[in-house]
Amino acid sequence: MDNVEQQPVGQQGQERERRIVLASRSPRRRWLLEQLGFHPVVWPAEVPEGWQPGESPADYTRRLSEVKAEAVAVQARDWLRSGISPWVLAADTVVVLDGSVLEKPEGEQDARRMLRLLQGRWHTVFTAFCLYAIERASLRQTRVVKADVLIKELGDREIDRYIASRDPMDKAGAYGIQGLGSFLVREVRGSYFAVVGLPVCEVVETLLAVGALSAFPFLPGEAGR
Repeated sequence: MDNVEQQPVGQQGQERERRIVLASRSPRRRWLLEQLGFHPVVWPAEVPEGWQPGESPADYTRRLSEVKAEAVAVQARDWLRSGISPWVLAADTVVVLDGSVLEKPEGEQDARRMLRLLQGRWHTVFTAFCLYAIERASLRQTRVVKADVLIKELGDREIDRYIASRDPMDKAGAYGIQGLGSFLVREVRGSYFAVVGLPVCEVVETLLAVGALSAFPFLPGEAGR
């Protein structure tokens, strides 16, 4: 983790600490934050995505998470000065096989292609997240977390039925480890939550390191909605 100037929360209170701005429309990331006791304000980032020549997967996810966080911080700054939250959290996830990035499928045929490539093999998932201080652009923390995943051997019927469920269509690599897609995954080495899309252990560590949280976990009765 980069060196960070500590920024005490002071009198902001537990309710403000809970209201982090999530620069993503991913229901999985929102759900994970809610399970930790946060009340995320969802503000999706609309930025162009594309792997640049010579860019490593880790650098790619790092760059996109930072671009997303900064874009939302700029868009939301005036509205958020009302005191709702001083922090934006953005994340980006990619699936990498044989050095190639597999992003969200463009359609059913693309999803089928990806699943056939992945089945019976190990691949790597990279998730980067960026925590961005709305009022202090110089205070920005980015981390990249990865995991290796083994997908089981799949028959054509399994692939076709999984695609028909529509579950793969909004997910990098055309599968999700949580929910229905869990039947595909034989083994995980590394951070399970990086594969889901938000490495919660590292996110909480970073929030504490920069002073975005005065204490964690949240306790019942400390703050209400």
